[in-house]
Amino acid sequence: MPFPTVLGESLVVTLQFALLLRDGFTGSDQLLGDVKVKSGTFAGRQKDSSGAFLFFDLPPGPQSFLVSSGVNTPYYQPITIAVTVPMPSLLWPAFPDRTLADTSLPLDDPGQPAAYIAQRQLATLLPRTAYPFPSGTTLIRGAVLHGGLPLSAATVQAAGTDPAYVTGADGEFVLFVSSPSGVPQVVAVTAKHAGLADGSSSVTVMRGLSVSTVINM
Repeated sequence: MPFPTVLGESLVVTLQFALLLRDGFTGSDQLLGDVKVKSGTFAGRQKDSSGAFLFFDLPPGPQSFLVSSGVNTPYYQPITIAVTVPMPSLLWPAFPDRTLADTSLPLDDPGQPAAYIAQRQLATLLPRTAYPFPSGTTLIRGAVLHGGLPLSAATVQAAGTDPAYVTGADGEFVLFVSSPSGVPQVVAVTAKHAGLADGSSSVTVMRGLSVSTVINM
């Protein structure tokens, strides 16, 4: 595509690869805050405020794309996505690879092929504790402790919530309940960590409210 230069001339560059990210809470391709995507020294160019990050000069071969939020807007959990470039399809040089999808179904349909669903899940950014959840969201907040101290790298999950949360140095986590019932319900929250016995806590979830808990491991 052409890009104007300061002299009014045109520079033609070819899109080599695009990483297409989604907000795991809203399901939208519009991201909140400052999000960066890098593979080594190569940084993606974000298209407006969308989750599309474009690369034009990556060397061919395996790439590890590190996705992170800015210090002032730490809204998403960091992830790393491994992709080999160039992509198999020159007509769609992007991840997730839509050539793997069933075009007769919506892209978020659970009936999509497993290979496409796996890529779509990898490209979904999950909220951190600082995420600006709207008022009325049903949340489970808490912390995982070991020996009275915050435990990092613990995987926390509860039935009926979004995919698991991996704790950072502060040991804190947040889970959102997508479809809470209209009556209070007791939910078991579990935490796993390599080398430690699983921990758990029971919380009473109520639609539109936040509940807090501490899990000791």
